[in-house]
Amino acid sequence: MHRFRVEVIAKTPNPQQVIYAAMHQDYTESFVFDERDSWPSESQCGEIIVKRLLAGERGHYGPLEHPQIIFNCGYFPHSVMQQARTHRVGVSFDVQCLAGDTEITFVNCQGQTSQKLKKTIGELYDLWTNGEKAIRQRLIQGRNGELPGEYRRNCKQRIRKMRLRVLNEESGLFEVGHIKDIMSSGVQPVYRVTLEDGKTLDCTVNHRLFTSEGWQTMGDAVGLVINDVGSVVQMTKPCYLMCNGMAVVGKGLYRNREWLESQITKGVSTVEIAQLSECSTNTVRSWANKHRLSLNQKDSKFAKQHKPWNYKPEALYRDKLWLEEQLSKGLHADEMAILANCSIEAIKKWVYVYGLSLNKRPTGSSSPWNKGKSGYSLNLSEESRQKRLENARKYTKRGEESNFLKGGTSTERELIGAWTREIAPQVHDRFNYICQKCRVRGGSLHAHHLIPVYADESLAYNFDNLVTLCKECHEYIHQNNQEAEFARFYNPILDTENWQPKPKPTGRKLGAHPVKVKSVEYLGQQMTYDLEVEGFWHNFVANGIVVHNSFRYTGNQFIDVVEGKKDIEEVFYLRPVGYYTDRQGKKYYYSPEQRAADLQWCLEAAKRYQADFEGGMSEEHARGKVPFDYRQHFVVSFNLRSFLHFCDLRNKKDAQLEIQKLCELMWPHFADWAPAIAQWYEKQRLGKARLAP
Repeated sequence: MHRFRVEVIAKTPNPQQVIYAAMHQDYTESFVFDERDSWPSESQCGEIIVKRLLAGERGHYGPLEHPQIIFNCGYFPHSVMQQARTHRVGVSFDVQCLAGDTEITFVNCQGQTSQKLKKTIGELYDLWTNGEKAIRQRLIQGRNGELPGEYRRNCKQRIRKMRLRVLNEESGLFEVGHIKDIMSSGVQPVYRVTLEDGKTLDCTVNHRLFTSEGWQTMGDAVGLVINDVGSVVQMTKPCYLMCNGMAVVGKGLYRNREWLESQITKGVSTVEIAQLSECSTNTVRSWANKHRLSLNQKDSKFAKQHKPWNYKPEALYRDKLWLEEQLSKGLHADEMAILANCSIEAIKKWVYVYGLSLNKRPTGSSSPWNKGKSGYSLNLSEESRQKRLENARKYTKRGEESNFLKGGTSTERELIGAWTREIAPQVHDRFNYICQKCRVRGGSLHAHHLIPVYADESLAYNFDNLVTLCKECHEYIHQNNQEAEFARFYNPILDTENWQPKPKPTGRKLGAHPVKVKSVEYLGQQMTYDLEVEGFWHNFVANGIVVHNSFRYTGNQFIDVVEGKKDIEEVFYLRPVGYYTDRQGKKYYYSPEQRAADLQWCLEAAKRYQADFEGGMSEEHARGKVPFDYRQHFVVSFNLRSFLHFCDLRNKKDAQLEIQKLCELMWPHFADWAPAIAQWYEKQRLGKARLAP
């Protein structure tokens, strides 16, 4: 019994004032709402109720039915819930429900969605239960004895294969899941949650939603306060629900303001932030500006203490006095550049830095510089041309010696790509400009690594590892992951079995983002439904909002016991070892040996359940063979009068021990809610088995 748990989901605020108002309205001609500022305090109202209503036992106890309290009860045996349902109370054990017109988001193989891929949960339940309508009529009797005429085909397998959008709660990115079951939850009170961006979700108060603070029931997330008829009184807490609809590149972490701000606070550089979120430094700077954040000033794409190759602090063009002197002489920018041994742009830059003005030449000229000069060309022999190319390769500064080095910002993969494009003309000349897959000559040609870079990076710069492919064939091979197949086709003796696996591209993904709840309104009683999702992440997207699935623990928990994922005591309830009394007052002893044998029997029943379920039997059918007292979570609601009646009948010595324990765990919550009435009840009625007022 130590696992039993009771918590309050919702309760009417100031219940004793509500009862007082109902009492007062019965005996006054005035409208009590207009006098609410003069009502007695909550504690004073409790004293009045006890003195004028309860102590006198006058029998007019209707006002006690207005306040309502809702409990969430957990880990109780199934029999306790069944006993609670026999009373005039509301009990539900599957309250995570959505209205029938709620749209469920499915995606295609690229992870994209459209209106055609969305189905309402009501439509899905109809298809799941009754099948899809056949295009044509059955003219003869079916193979399973179905009568001729219109019929509906079973489509559960098709629905199970549909790609359901689910959220990876660790990465914040959406992935693909699959439906395991669709169920109807019956008629439930439904509330409409409206977000600031216009999204709406119709659900029960206890449906769990993914908020910026984690999983919470809708009522707890917004601090919902309702009256006795279910209408919304107020929302006491701000709440942000996680929604889909924000496309991200790579990890997309740079779009998250909180994450970006935390990295800046840690002193992480822009380059490091870009590497973490798999994007460029320009993207990080752009989103920092959007979020109005200031990146660390030390950030640079150059290494620390790096100076440009042409940095000359003693250069003439940096001297303001020298510039003023040359300008006063009437020199122009090109003439000053010759004197300072620099470029014209350097002269212009420093003239503008010091706020000076360049001397401008008059427009037009009677004698252009190239008047009478014709073009020229180099008439080189093939030997001279090759010699010039060799000298260029030999004397051109490369790597760290290059004048164009920017600190080494290119990745190794980018450098491989640049080298491949540079060497591609020689590759195509080697293969006579013929695609080695489709054998078509000419067109747009690419150089392709026969053994891919991901398989063996040591061959990335190997000229003999490159072959010519046309653009279409090259894209087809990489997009369809046929690198190994083409390599075997081109060179059958290649061993592709030991290649490193191809890394998955980051691609464009969809990330969850928070949107604030604007309002909650009561819609009344509606037919409701829910899904059960197969896989590690038990959530899905409903109307663009991330919600939790039903997760039928009453079925899955039996399988978890067999697989060793759960302790058998966590799933099945057995009384502790000890002395007990039957209905006739006869005592008996429940021994350790008996209890161990019963636990073994529970385990065998769980194994039988798993075998039946995996054999295709429905959950409700297979569950009929397990012990009745498996542990059950449920929600129960009382008005104040019905709760006292429940305690009169169930919180007494001859009641079942487990339901006595339920009353004991409920009582502290009730005493905190209506203290004056609870104090009176403890003195006058608790444990005396008297019928409640």
